[in-house]
Amino acid sequence: MSDNNGEEEKEEMDFHIERITGDIRMHKYMFRICLIGGQCVGKTSLLATYTENAYKEKYSPTVGIDFRVITLKYKDIIAKVHIWDTAGQEKFKSISINYYRSSNGFIYVYDITDKDSLSNLEFWIKLTKENTDSNVINFLVGNKSDLEKKREVSIEEGKEFAKNHNLIFMETSAKTNNNVQKLFEYFTYKLIKYFEKNKTKYIGGDYEEDLNSFKDFKEINTENRDKKNCGC
Repeated sequence: MSDNNGEEEKEEMDFHIERITGDIRMHKYMFRICLIGGQCVGKTSLLATYTENAYKEKYSPTVGIDFRVITLKYKDIIAKVHIWDTAGQEKFKSISINYYRSSNGFIYVYDITDKDSLSNLEFWIKLTKENTDSNVINFLVGNKSDLEKKREVSIEEGKEFAKNHNLIFMETSAKTNNNVQKLFEYFTYKLIKYFEKNKTKYIGGDYEEDLNSFKDFKEINTENRDKKNCGC
């Protein structure tokens, strides 16, 4: 799990992140994360559930790009995180590529009830690799885990796909909020640790243990916004 000593491994399992609001100017990092995947896998739902605590059964497809900005604090380190929700249609790929180039990491999303949505990620992974620096942290997310009876992609298949592409794997449900907060805030933690260590290459590993041990987060003045969402 870690390439350092046992003390650092324990710290990774015991950390917590605070989400803060207001006009925070003194941030150390500004990260950019892109949500990637086909139509109707739940990218916009994940973003809305996390940033606004809002969920709708149906969204219109995202046209081009939508985004949210959150501020998170780990210890004394404050990071502003731009989360970009990209369109799932190939016709918008030229627009999305411009955002890929400045991203620090990607969340590749598929629908566990649609096997094709996982295999179709091969296209998006290839596209992002061709248009970004290789030193980024990437996640594979199987969304809609609440629809277990309709599952077409097993957890084992998801893990195998993630292993083959050097991705950190997780399943989520935007509807029930299962693992949604963990996803975005654990991702931010990994980015902070990555840049704090000043590595030239990110070293992946088996993250199941520390994800299971992930502490609850303390949210400060969490607010809902009135911004209308689009996409699914």
